[in-house]
Amino acid sequence: MDNRSYWTTSALAPGRQFTHWRELICEAFLALTPESDLRDGFAGSVTQWRLGALSLARIESQRQTVHRTEAGVARDPIGGYYANLQLRGTSLMAQHGRVATLRPGDLAVVDADEPFRFEFGGDFRQLSLFVPAASMTTSEPVRTATAIDTVAGVGAAVRHSLESLAREPLREATAARLALHAAGMLSIALEPSILTPVRSPRSYHTCIQDIEEHLTDEDLSPAATARRLGISVRTVHGLFAGHEASYAATVRRLRLERAARHLTDPAMRHLRVIDVATEAGFGNVASFHRAFRKQFGRTPNAGRG
Repeated sequence: MDNRSYWTTSALAPGRQFTHWRELICEAFLALTPESDLRDGFAGSVTQWRLGALSLARIESQRQTVHRTEAGVARDPIGGYYANLQLRGTSLMAQHGRVATLRPGDLAVVDADEPFRFEFGGDFRQLSLFVPAASMTTSEPVRTATAIDTVAGVGAAVRHSLESLAREPLREATAARLALHAAGMLSIALEPSILTPVRSPRSYHTCIQDIEEHLTDEDLSPAATARRLGISVRTVHGLFAGHEASYAATVRRLRLERAARHLTDPAMRHLRVIDVATEAGFGNVASFHRAFRKQFGRTPNAGRG
């Protein structure tokens, strides 16, 4: 997509970075009031794609609290919602007396024309989709600050759509269509019957499904899977006990298989090996090379054919 804007604090002197951050998020989003104790050097960047009447932003930054005040709403009403998908770190979203804690893979919506609060306790990465109110076709008032299930079903489809929009080199018209489709699915995911979580069955195959859905999450772990499935970490390990590979070994195998598919995919030829490794969920390229060679008996470069 070539309809992209980018803002960053990196080119400024440390003492000016947070002041610039306060200005740039207002330019990229709406009238917001961020606060942070990191005033002697603040890292933050926003990449934003315009998608017709919608837009998608990827935000990477550090600990802070962000308020949308009544004065900000009065000064800058925009008539829409932001759907925030947590990719790294943890955040808190508060609005209308409700509070949602978002971990990687979690998704929740906030009404941009009502006061709200975001809290980020450390370094984080988020995707934020702006949806005009006219595109949010829910049968009842939108329930904001409520986590949407993205493990399976419609919520998972929304998550995959947002990740694709931020990752794939789509034509502008195609990206706008996908964003509008994601907004429609988001409306469905916000229906009361969908928002009511259904506890997943305690099965090995359910754990595998969760791993596959969250394979690229940086915090993918037995604890994260247990939290999403509503079971204990001990139960997660127990479900893998009767199978050939442990939880960790299964994650490693699935990530390697994902990387191998991308290395042989002609549409992915533009990606460097390090990009393939990162996209598959490996934080260290050296460990990726070792694991790939052990699994497939060849180097990643040789695996490109």
